[in-house]
Amino acid sequence: MMGALVTVFFLLFFSGTVLGQDCDSLMYRDLISSKPQFSFRNTAYFNGERVYQYDSNNQKAVPEPEWKNVQDWDKESQIQKQRGDFAIETLKEIMNSSKKERDSHVLNGRIKCELCQNNATSGSWSYAYDGNPFIRFDKDKVAWIAEQPAATVIKQKWEENPGAVNRTKEYLEKECIETLKKFRDYKKAN
Repeated sequence: MMGALVTVFFLLFFSGTVLGQDCDSLMYRDLISSKPQFSFRNTAYFNGERVYQYDSNNQKAVPEPEWKNVQDWDKESQIQKQRGDFAIETLKEIMNSSKKERDSHVLNGRIKCELCQNNATSGSWSYAYDGNPFIRFDKDKVAWIAEQPAATVIKQKWEENPGAVNRTKEYLEKECIETLKKFRDYKKAN
């Protein structure tokens, strides 16, 4: 039985199905922490290779040397500053609603999009709080899904403005893919 499973796995992996497709990926990882002071760090990866890192202490998106000419890093720094301010406020709200304001807490964000050679795309956006799934975006429902009771307050706040929810879907399906293509083309040319 085990041999048959191994055979099926290798056939699927190398036959060009989902497991074996050649896809490019763009992933952003956020780390928001409450101690020693509230801070935000964002790191971008193209196909697993780090492109840049931003942190709220120096308020600069610092590209890896081979990526320094791919985009306007001052503009990216401004975008990440705004995202960081929003993320820190979100962490404060979570801590306040859970009555755990004095403890050390971490909010991890993950935004990812993929583009495969057959032009299939995918995208996801999720957060974990203190290592546990907290909230994620469902592109089909165009809604945030609370993964634990404390996330319902954040879900309600983020869904107050329907335009913001649609903007999240649009970001995953369009903007993230466009940035991925820009990074892919830059990488091929350099």
